[in-house]
Amino acid sequence: MNFYKKLIRNILNRKIISVKDKILIVAGGQKDMNAFLSFGFENVTISNLDPHKGFVNYEPYDWIRQDLENLSIEDEEYDWVFVHAGLHHCASPHIGLCEMLRVARKGVGVIESRDSLFNWLTNKLGLTTTYEIEPCILSGGKSGGLRNSHIPNYIYKWTENEVKKTTNSYLPHHKHKFHFYYDLKVPIQRLSMSKNLLKKIAAQIGAMVLPVFVLLFKKQGNLFGFVILKNIELQPWLTLKNGDIHFNMNYGHEKYNHKRYKE
Repeated sequence: MNFYKKLIRNILNRKIISVKDKILIVAGGQKDMNAFLSFGFENVTISNLDPHKGFVNYEPYDWIRQDLENLSIEDEEYDWVFVHAGLHHCASPHIGLCEMLRVARKGVGVIESRDSLFNWLTNKLGLTTTYEIEPCILSGGKSGGLRNSHIPNYIYKWTENEVKKTTNSYLPHHKHKFHFYYDLKVPIQRLSMSKNLLKKIAAQIGAMVLPVFVLLFKKQGNLFGFVILKNIELQPWLTLKNGDIHFNMNYGHEKYNHKRYKE
């Protein structure tokens, strides 16, 4: 079972998500459809900036054209929003994540790369690249890069702390829950495209050795998943009045002595 399906299975088993929830997939394609179909999800919409490989028939699911960085969707219109290896194609991955959080009522699920020491080392050794060139080659130089253009995109990698900072900055009025997942996938097919013999050898060795390494140091894998459950609890310095959020002056007076403040 691939990492995508493992993540979905985990949150299903933990009853974080339901197959009846209303799901939006951004930067989506056939892999997304197959993953959610395999678990029997009933209400899924797959979206992308352009049809992925020209494919738009996702029956029994719907397909819509959407720009991940500027979704034309109302706030909290979907229960969940998912993205698989799509944020790093954005001009601003942080804006993409914030848009996902905006249109999701319950939370978001993301699979990207983690900014780990091992990933840094493979970049320095030239075994992996910091820009995603191969998809542009495979498309004949027409797409697969930044915002699905012919320009190879920078491969933005995340850390746990960065996920939390981005979420808490965008949604500071509530506390949120974060679940993190880790795995490894040696990019044998991409490395085999290289004319560099060292990369080809490294790919074969890595496929045998790295799974053991990641078992011991799970956060060093190149696959990083995170699930954010949003708006779990209102911050203690805020209060609800007639459905609107206000600053809680009682909390302020209890914790701070404003009379001691001097200009």
